[in-house]
Formats: sequence, structure tokens, C-alpha cells
Amino acid sequence: MFNFLLGAEYTSYFDFSTREGTFVCVGLILLAAMIVACVVVRFAKKEYFKITVIACVALAVLYALVVTIINLVDVSKTTDMEDGLAGLVESGKAYPWIIAVMTIVLFGALILTLMIDRKKVTGRAHTMSIVYAAVCVALSFGLSYVKFYDAPYGGSITMFSLLPLALYSYMFGIRRGTIAGFVCGLLQTLQNPWIVHPVQFLLDYILPFALIGTLGGIFRKTFAKLPINAVVKDGLALASGILLGVIARFICHFISGAVYFGEYMPSDFDNVWVYSFVYQCTYVLPDGAICIAGAVIAMASAYLRKQINGVILNYERYAGKTAPAPVTENAENKA
Repeated sequence: MFNFLLGAEYTSYFDFSTREGTFVCVGLILLAAMIVACVVVRFAKKEYFKITVIACVALAVLYALVVTIINLVDVSKTTDMEDGLAGLVESGKAYPWIIAVMTIVLFGALILTLMIDRKKVTGRAHTMSIVYAAVCVALSFGLSYVKFYDAPYGGSITMFSLLPLALYSYMFGIRRGTIAGFVCGLLQTLQNPWIVHPVQFLLDYILPFALIGTLGGIFRKTFAKLPINAVVKDGLALASGILLGVIARFICHFISGAVYFGEYMPSDFDNVWVYSFVYQCTYVLPDGAICIAGAVIAMASAYLRKQINGVILNYERYAGKTAPAPVTENAENKA
């Protein structure tokens, strides 16, 4: 498993003599230290437990970010596009370091947007949002491995892989949704990446998933004002957000395909833009349609809707927000 994630082979998972083994060992040591710290603080200084959990999760995310970037830079130094392999940045270019710096700057800017908030947000709200972000990003990344179709030059049709990101945005807002999407897009660089330029890296990995996280829940408060059945209203709000996110994702891949992968255009096409449009239609639209169908099914379930609305209600109460609470099943039954 670690061989696959880190993109290299080594003889021992617990060996400091190799770069990959060091990553694993340091990661396990950090994990053990964070668990011990949380347990000790929980019983010794309970009032600092929440901030300790937040700090530990932030440290884990930062470590994963650093490992991913180092692995990306290392792979780019030793491989070439002519190898016929995925996961490549052209050798001899300054691209890897540009990508690394750009990723860190963007991640820092997104975190800063959460800190610049005049409203009082409790530690409990932050903890709740981080825990759900970890679960939703893990679900999205895991589901991206369940594929119905693999496109020849990247892209695939998966089983609801975008739905957890959209749901997270729907429950916790577009700012936190954008960060979750950013992290998920970064994780995609571990899954057969194909990178030829820093801008293409943004267009194919970072922006598509970040935009799903941004737009997935953008219509929740708008649709909440509509005087229609709650089932239809919630389903329409989530499905519309995913649809807008899929369109934004399509545009990103469409531009990247034409500009950076036009050389792979078959002889049947005369125009790289037409080729890119057709290519993206083969997987982006079906993948989006599956996620929209999943959103409709989820919101049609009384139990799932009750759980989702319960999370929103609790989070907004902990965050001290004044937005009206979503309609719950009990309120609907009384009506």
C-alpha cells in the first residue's frame, strides 16, 4: 500500500535508510505522538483538548502535503514523457519547484480565508468541521478508485467520488468546502498523475476539485427560501450545486486538454478544441451525472436528510451563525 501511495519501491516499511521508509517511520511516530498528546490532554487539561485535536489534525495535513510535494518533485527528476508512464513532469524543468511553492502558497491562502472571520466560531465548530472534512475527503478519494471507465490520457468515471465533497460544502459552507476540495485534488496527484506544466497541474488537479467543494453547497441558503416541498428543495439545492461544479470542472479539463494534450489528438479530428471537448464528454459528464443522481437519491431518503440537516443545525449553532436552521423531519411531520 505504501509503495503505491509513495510511488516507489523499498524493501522495508520501517527503514530509515530509504527516503520512503523515512516518510513512513516519521509518519507513524507523529501519529503515535498525536494520539498520546490527545489522550494526556483529555484527562489532564480537558479545556485544551479541542485545540489539541485541531493542532494535531493540522499537523497531519501539513505532513501529508509535504510528503506529496517531495514525492512529486522526486518523481519528476527521474522520469520522462517518452517513458509512456503517467506521473511525469518534464525533466530538467523548474516546474516541480514552481508547483511545490504554488501549492503551499495556495493552501496557506485558503487557510487564511478561514482565519479572517469576524464572527465568533467556537472550537467545537472548528473540530466538527475538521472531522467531517477528513471523513468526506477520505470517502471521495476512496471512491475515486471505484472506476467504471478509465480514459486513455487521464480521467475516469467513478462511483459518486465527487458527492462527499459536495455534501461537505453543503453542510459546512463554501470556504471550508473549497479547502476540502483542494486537499482532495492534491491527493489525486498520488493516483497516476500526469503533469506537464504548472498551469496544467492547476487545471487538471487543483481547480476541478476545489470548485466542486466551492459550488457543491452554494445554493443551500438560496433554495431554503423557496416555498416548495422540503425533499424537492434540498435535492434541487444539492444537485444544482453539483451541476454547476461539474460544468466548472469540465471547463478546466477542456482548456487543459486543448492546450497541453492536443498533440495526442487522433487523426479523426482536425481541431484540438473539438477533440478536447469530445474527450472530456466521455468521462466528465457521465461522472457528474452519476454524482447528481446520487445527490437526488440521498436527499430523497428521509433518514439521510435528517442526518444531514442535523449536522448543519449543530454546526451553525456551535459556529454562532444567525442563518435560519434547515427544515428537519420532525418539523415537516408537524406541518
